[in-house]
Amino acid sequence: MAAVSQLSYVVGTSSDVPGWKKYATEVLGLEVSRDSEDNLLYVRADDRHHRIGVRAGHDDDVAYVGWDVPSKAALESAAAQLDAAGIAVTTGTPEEAADRRVMEFVHFVCPYSGVRMELVLGHEKVFLPKFRPARDLAGFNMGEAGMGHVVLYAEDILGAAEFYSRVLGFGVSDFAHIPKVGPFAVFLHCNARHHSLAFMHIPGAPRKIQHVMFETVTMDDVGHSYDLCLDRGITSTSTGRHHNDHVFSFYFQNPSGWHFEYGWGPRTVDPETWTAENYLLGPGFAWGHDGLMKMV
Repeated sequence: MAAVSQLSYVVGTSSDVPGWKKYATEVLGLEVSRDSEDNLLYVRADDRHHRIGVRAGHDDDVAYVGWDVPSKAALESAAAQLDAAGIAVTTGTPEEAADRRVMEFVHFVCPYSGVRMELVLGHEKVFLPKFRPARDLAGFNMGEAGMGHVVLYAEDILGAAEFYSRVLGFGVSDFAHIPKVGPFAVFLHCNARHHSLAFMHIPGAPRKIQHVMFETVTMDDVGHSYDLCLDRGITSTSTGRHHNDHVFSFYFQNPSGWHFEYGWGPRTVDPETWTAENYLLGPGFAWGHDGLMKMV
């Protein structure tokens, strides 16, 4: 069983927080939280206080990724497992916890991606006012499966898979290979969502994060969002369907230069019985997503 229960939030830094505020509502169709500030933007997508955050900064990359743990005992156990694996674990200060809108948390630096990972207890829910999309969207499937997934860059994806499986109890959903090249990506689950975390090996990647995926309630939400992004000239790929998680989706750029994916219709996994799969990437192996293999 995974030490974490779901992907809670992803927070980045950006030199253009005002641009992100406009993008969050007009493109993502999300809701800017009322307590956002000029140097810290909180973005709602469901009943959580925020799922996306943007802090003022200059590197336009991911700052930290939050993962829910189900209890105080689970938090302490996960911290002990990381410590036993030789990973430095730090307890977040009360001020940092208030900033994240959580009761408490610990954090460590992922030894494979260099990204700060935060294990959080009690991420704030906002019951009223209810989340309302900022444009014509049916909404997003989150709940117990979490906000979606995050994909990070790592040189050693096999090592990353072993670490997150052994130390934090993630399950490997599948590996992606490029013919005659070798392993390219690994996809990991912590609940019934096909993957909440993935690592890709792209030499010379310009940042630590590649994309964040949100699962839409309807296929039309993907289509309408694609048209909107196409009109704005920010699509990263065409629409397509992945053959590992079966999602129908497309990718598009944000003001920091990395990407979002809006997808519909993914399959789920049973963490208790799932066996890791392996598949190939390349022309003829799936349809659509033109531009995906060039996306960094």
